[in-house]
Amino acid sequence: MLRKYALFVGVAALGALVTSCGGDDTANPTPTPTDSGTGTPTPTPTSSQVDFSVTEAFTAESSNANAAFAYFTPDGSMDEVFNGAARLNGTAGIQFLTDPESVTFAFPDLTDNVVFDATDFASVTATERNYARAGEKLTMLLPFAHIMQVNYELTQDFTRDTTDGTLRGTRAAFFFNRITTEDDITADIQYDGTVQVVGGDPGTTASDAISAPDATISVLAANDAISGTIQIFEDVNGTPELATTLVFQRTTNDTGAVTGGVFGSTGVVSGILTDTDNNFAGNFAGALAGPDREELLLIFSVTGNEDDDDDRRFVGRFIGQQ
Repeated sequence: MLRKYALFVGVAALGALVTSCGGDDTANPTPTPTDSGTGTPTPTPTSSQVDFSVTEAFTAESSNANAAFAYFTPDGSMDEVFNGAARLNGTAGIQFLTDPESVTFAFPDLTDNVVFDATDFASVTATERNYARAGEKLTMLLPFAHIMQVNYELTQDFTRDTTDGTLRGTRAAFFFNRITTEDDITADIQYDGTVQVVGGDPGTTASDAISAPDATISVLAANDAISGTIQIFEDVNGTPELATTLVFQRTTNDTGAVTGGVFGSTGVVSGILTDTDNNFAGNFAGALAGPDREELLLIFSVTGNEDDDDDRRFVGRFIGQQ
C-alpha cells in the first residue's frame, strides 16, 4: 500500500503550498500555491520499470515531479479566474487496482491518501481514466507509454481577500520510467508532444484564456543539451495574443559553466528560462523517460517582472515522444 507521504516529506515541501492571494476560513483549504523558493530539484523517476496503464493494475512513485494550480469563482458569479500555480517538490504515489477496483493517490501536501473505487468510476478511453464524486475528481492520463500524469481536483468554499466563493484546486503528479540504456546519444533526438499550461494574472485572467500549441523539443547529440521553444497565448477579447515564448536551451553563467539544460547519465535535467522580450523568467526541470529515451517530460514555471508590476505566472508541462 502507498504510504502517507505528507507525514514525512518535511517542512520545505509542505511549505510549498501556501495561500498567495487571500485567506480561507475552512479547516482544510484547497491549495493556492506559490513557489517555495527552494530551487528546482530534478525529478526522480520510478524505482523500477512500470507498465503504466489505464486498464491494468500498477503501482508507482516519483519525486519532485509535481505541480498545483487553482481557480476561483466568486459567489453569485459564473466567471472563474486564475488564482495561483506552482511547481512542487516532494514524493507522490499512485496505486491502481482492478480486483476490486480502486485507485489510491498520495501527494506531498496531503495528510491522507485519496482513494477512489468502482462506485466513483466515470469513464475510460485509450489514454485516459476518470473518477468523480461530489467535489472531487481524479484523472489518469497516459499520452504514450512511459509517462503518466495524475490530476486530483478538489472544489471547496474559499475566501479570496474579502470575497467569498469557490476554489477549484488541482494537484498534478508525473510518474515516469527511468532510462536504462548506456548508449551515448549519437544523433539528435526529436520529441513531438503536447503542452498543458495554466496561469495568467491572479484574480483577473479567465480560467479558459490560456493556451499553448503542440511543440517539438530536441536533445542535441553534440552536447546532450535540450533545445526548443514553447509559446503561451492569452485570449484577449476573442483573439489569442502571444504572452511569452519560452526557450529551452543549454545555458551558461558568467564563467562559462553550464547552469542547466544538459542531460546527465540519469536522463534528468533542469535549467533557467528567460524571455527578455516579454520580461518573463523562471525555471524548468524534466527527464528523458523510458528504457531507450523514448519520451520526454518537462515541467516549467515562469513569472512576470515585478518591476513592471506584472503579476502574471505560467506553470505547465510538455510530454513528448520520439
